[in-house]
Amino acid sequence: MDRKLSKDQEIQRLIKLSESARVCLSREANLLKHRLDVPARLRSSLKENPTGWLFGSLGSGLVASLFFRRKALPVERKKRNLSQNLASLTLSAVKPLVKAWFAHHVKTILPKKGRDIQCSQLFLKILIDSNTPSKAPCYTKF
Repeated sequence: MDRKLSKDQEIQRLIKLSESARVCLSREANLLKHRLDVPARLRSSLKENPTGWLFGSLGSGLVASLFFRRKALPVERKKRNLSQNLASLTLSAVKPLVKAWFAHHVKTILPKKGRDIQCSQLFLKILIDSNTPSKAPCYTKF
């Protein structure tokens, strides 16, 4: 009978050993699942340390912008003297006045020469609508 009792004890010992090994393996499996679940770990880290993540992202962005900066290409600008600048400003200011004057004279001269009013109005509309509209209110309505 001693042998049966010792076999039973051995079986009980093996059962307890296998249960403890099963528990140990399940803990290690859960730990491994947690380590491999990167999105959940990121979420929990963001919830625990939001300021650290904020300053870390700002710092890494600053460092990346310093390291990966493009060199500015030199742009050649034509240097203008004072007379060229004044001529450009004068032409820009005179253009609407010349356009209004020309439109007024076309409006008055074309009907006298036997042309239709509709033709002169169409010409004026094309002239006024081209490029930039005229600022003169009397020539914009037909």
